[in-house]
Amino acid sequence: MRRRRWQFVTSALISLGIVVLAFINRNWLLEAAGLLREARLIWLIVAALLILASYFISSQVFNIILRSLGQRVGVLRLWATAMVAIIISQSVPAGGVGSYAFLVSSFSKRGVSSGRATLIASLETLSYAGAMLMVFSFSLIYLAAHQLATGRASYVAALVAIIVISSAVFVLTRDEETIRTWLLRIKNFLSRLLRRNWSDDRVIHIASDLARGRELIASRRRDIALLVLIQFTALSGHSLAMMVIFYSLGVVVSLPVVLTAFGIALITSTFNILPGGGGTVEAALVAVLTRMETGDAAVPAAIIFRLLNFWLLAPVAAGLYHWLMHETPHRNAKAHAGTSLEG
Repeated sequence: MRRRRWQFVTSALISLGIVVLAFINRNWLLEAAGLLREARLIWLIVAALLILASYFISSQVFNIILRSLGQRVGVLRLWATAMVAIIISQSVPAGGVGSYAFLVSSFSKRGVSSGRATLIASLETLSYAGAMLMVFSFSLIYLAAHQLATGRASYVAALVAIIVISSAVFVLTRDEETIRTWLLRIKNFLSRLLRRNWSDDRVIHIASDLARGRELIASRRRDIALLVLIQFTALSGHSLAMMVIFYSLGVVVSLPVVLTAFGIALITSTFNILPGGGGTVEAALVAVLTRMETGDAAVPAAIIFRLLNFWLLAPVAAGLYHWLMHETPHRNAKAHAGTSLEG
């Protein structure tokens, strides 16, 4: 009963958050709706299909990991899971944490053990970060080759991204005892700060899971390379959709140009503390595209892209979240609840 209540509250908060975001950005959304009338419909349909196909490609990361573990989940369910996870990561501050928690909970409900669900979420996060850095690296190289600047904000975001990712790599490469010691120190500090008495068992369990998960990741280097390639393909698909949107406005641009703009916007949005990006994604896209000689079409193209890529899909993702989190748990979910990462 408590879990159902938590799921209901979470669903309500996500739905409310989307409504609030839409209300705050209502003028922008109305402007975007007006711009849609200026574009050719057939190209917009193609762009929307490319975006949906890119989410489907992202879902194949889950499919490959599950098959390697000897488990299967329906294709449409994985597609929905990928879309919800990505939308969550873009919708709220610390969205990556919320996306990770959603993935673990969603797969656990489908009979995947908690350890394996954690592994799936970890591999998805790791592969996405790798692909994102590949796209961003391409963006910097392309900009340097063309001697262009995108403003200080993008480079500050890049610096933050490098620091965060490097810190995560440094922590995760420590031995189990060191990680456990650090986590216990953090737990003890929070206990004193919040005046709560928490057991050490949970921290010890997390450190043990991280150590076993790291061993599995080290033994799956080829798999991770494949997952990164899939994520890179998905991100390229979103960029291709943006190129098609330019076509709908009668402007011809190359894929490297839109991929460069998308890479800068992506790294900017990943570490943004504002809900829905707070307009920084659109600003980053416009900042890069206008320097790529796309003309006045940069603004409407960026707005339409975000409308198709995020805003129109946000309510869909909220409905999919409700479906995924409120369905009847798989009959093997309880049986696998205590299974470790091994196996």
